[in-house]
Amino acid sequence: MNNINQFMNILTAKLTFLVAALFLFVAPAQAQMACQINLVITKGGFVIGASSGNGTLTCDGQRYPLSVGGLRVGLTIGLSKVNLVGEVRNLREISDIAGTYSGVGASAALGGGANNVVASNANGVQLVMRGRQVGIDASLDLGGMTIRLK
Repeated sequence: MNNINQFMNILTAKLTFLVAALFLFVAPAQAQMACQINLVITKGGFVIGASSGNGTLTCDGQRYPLSVGGLRVGLTIGLSKVNLVGEVRNLREISDIAGTYSGVGASAALGGGANNVVASNANGVQLVMRGRQVGIDASLDLGGMTIRLK
């Protein structure tokens, strides 16, 4: 019984050393940042819509100003302002937020309404946002918005 305990202790020590050595020599994968996004966008149009706005990306307590613009083609009628707040997924570097986002957004407002957006860019960054909009607007479109770091 004593020999088994001794063997187990030696085996445990060797395995611990091996695991520690692997962590020293294998580069860890770059972790995703925990980030939130807040956008204020004015949009309008008839069939072809345009949007522009500003926002803030907040990651680990740091704030990064953003500008937003884009064109949309689809059922778009009206003029509205939307405030979106959400989560940023798959962001590995701050610069990855920049790009043209495509995805699906659906909204309806007559004075005020809900807006939900899920969009991704070529860097693999995904935005999952919800918000309220004010104005007269009805849209169901596949479109692109471009986000830039200021």
